[in-house]
Amino acid sequence: MEERPIVKTFLQGLFTGHGPLIPLLALASVSALIFLVASRLVRHADTIAKETGLGGLWIGSVLLAASTSLPEVLTAVNAALLDAPDIGVGDLFGANLVNLVILAILDLVFSRRRVLDHVSKEHALFGLLGILLMVMAGVGIITGGLGRIGHVGLETIMIAVVYLGGVRLLYRFSESRPHHFGPAHASGSNRTLMREAGAGFTLGAIGLLVLTPLLVLTAEAVSVETGVSATFVGTLLVGLATTMPELGTTFSAIRLGAFDLGVGNLFGSVMFNMVVLLLMDVAYPRGPLLAFVSRDHVLTILFGVTCLALGIVAILSRRRRARLLRFEMVLIIGAYFVGLWLLYTLG
Repeated sequence: MEERPIVKTFLQGLFTGHGPLIPLLALASVSALIFLVASRLVRHADTIAKETGLGGLWIGSVLLAASTSLPEVLTAVNAALLDAPDIGVGDLFGANLVNLVILAILDLVFSRRRVLDHVSKEHALFGLLGILLMVMAGVGIITGGLGRIGHVGLETIMIAVVYLGGVRLLYRFSESRPHHFGPAHASGSNRTLMREAGAGFTLGAIGLLVLTPLLVLTAEAVSVETGVSATFVGTLLVGLATTMPELGTTFSAIRLGAFDLGVGNLFGSVMFNMVVLLLMDVAYPRGPLLAFVSRDHVLTILFGVTCLALGIVAILSRRRRARLLRFEMVLIIGAYFVGLWLLYTLG
């Protein structure tokens, strides 16, 4: 326990005291490595999902979302361990905003494919669950916590319980039951493929485990050298870096015509990121996590809820009129930049 602050001090001494260029370059380098490692991780996760015969909606919303959110998990937990909770929480809420901006940009870029016209309307239910989880987190921040069990806040435990219960309920009443992507029985070659994918997934997770503490430290160094608040740095820079896997995965899925997989990945990541708050809370020893973070995060939550609601409206209103440009997607992009400007101003 005595060693961690020494390591943190040593590494931050390398990144600070020389101006913002060095920590910015370090942050960019670590982000690029995370993108490469996480991209491999996603391929292995996708292979596992296909061989188990899960449906596109559920692969994207649960399994693939959890896989591509691994950088957020490790970044947030390491931020808690390194006593930089605003970086970690800002990363989670910032990643949610970036996920929705990715949805907006890709829907505009692939406008002729009319992506949202071909996805299941059940994505709207996942979106509503995501809104509920973000609102619960916002209430926890505003109130300073609803109570605690040990040093863990009741609000983060409730978020995890609502997520698990909500996903189970949606699965039970889902119209899109799992569809088999591969053979119904496992042949020798299938078992070999599963073993290789499992080994690759494990190695990728280890790689991210090594890289993500550096992401937190370089982001914190950027905050120190530029004088910009940790909340803003976590929301913008770290949020962008840790959503690289979602960007690559969703782009590839849309190019392949697997629209449910891509959209489900983005909506599912929003929900899963809120569950990561519990992992952060467990790793943060000073007390209930949400009682120790800046209330500026509530602003990010408000914009996240707004953007997610716009995404839901775009899915539910998709067939009302033919249009290449969705006004909801333009509003999402605009809301993202307005939110960043307000965070920067407040910081």
